[in-house]
Amino acid sequence: MMKLLYMGCLSRANFPEMCENAKRIVNFLDSEFEVLNKVPCCGSLLHNTSTSQDQSNYMSEVYEWFKTNNISEMVTICAGCYNYLTRYYPEQFSEFNIKIQHLIQFISEPQNLEKMNLEYTGKKLTITYHDACHLRNARKPIIEEPRHILSSIKGIKYKEMDNNREESFCCGSGGGVYSSFKENSDYNSRLILDQAKRAKLLLTACPFCYTALQRVNEQYKRSRTTVMKFEDFIVKLMEGSELEV
Repeated sequence: MMKLLYMGCLSRANFPEMCENAKRIVNFLDSEFEVLNKVPCCGSLLHNTSTSQDQSNYMSEVYEWFKTNNISEMVTICAGCYNYLTRYYPEQFSEFNIKIQHLIQFISEPQNLEKMNLEYTGKKLTITYHDACHLRNARKPIIEEPRHILSSIKGIKYKEMDNNREESFCCGSGGGVYSSFKENSDYNSRLILDQAKRAKLLLTACPFCYTALQRVNEQYKRSRTTVMKFEDFIVKLMEGSELEV
């Protein structure tokens, strides 16, 4: 049986450093996880752009790939992959029993937090966190886990945005909104960045959200807040590296 670190298409294509950091975290906590070079897309994009029959056929192909490779457990770093794999595959295949976690869930397990023993030793730092739609609205929502992680880190101050958890704003990146309605998409990201101004660092655990928030933050010079991927933040703490905020 294989434990698989499932990167996701967007992360592999656009954020190789994010993939490497996720690999480092997971291997530190459980060396049995593997990374494979040729892994099929989860199918979430097809779900939004094709017929239900095309979607069903593709999911069957992916599920056969999982079975052929004896996948018993997966940790994914993409919020979209997590949402799709945990919501639609169990609905499509009654015998689907692969354990699927987002990296946030994996890190937040008590034994893993204890093993990591994270600490920040730099200058005073206030952090906030953006709840991605794919995580907070998932079949198995991920809401408190990132807060458990952040509350366990010595040396940081955590500050919630006004709209948080189930009330968080969408970043405007998903569902093809940015492609068709760029102004609407950017407006949503600006709302989030405006609320994050009280923090020096805005963390997100979704590559879609990071893409949108980082783009708008740079384009509009919206705030002095730095947008950072959760994996990158954790690895910097593991290394004792300076945070560029």
